[in-house]
Amino acid sequence: MIVWQTAKRWKYKGRTCEIQQSSVGDASQLRGLVEVETGIEECQLDASPIADLQRKRWPMRHERGEFRTWLYFGSSESEKSALREEVNELAEFVGEREL
Repeated sequence: MIVWQTAKRWKYKGRTCEIQQSSVGDASQLRGLVEVETGIEECQLDASPIADLQRKRWPMRHERGEFRTWLYFGSSESEKSALREEVNELAEFVGEREL
């Protein structure tokens, strides 16, 4: 099982964004996440600036029974600054298309 840890969290134009990192031995992976607050239609994701987007609902840490929806994508970027730019671009896309 891969365990992801938050490497960086920030707000971009009022939207929660994260970079998560997973390390196994010498190999590490990064992924970018953007919280979706009200919903976004599946067909709109096809126009996303990021390929291979996935959607997932995770429980909120301190709110029992509450969930958050995130869009996330794996990244081959080794630099967090480049990944941050991609996450910000996705955050803008989501903000323009939320219901």
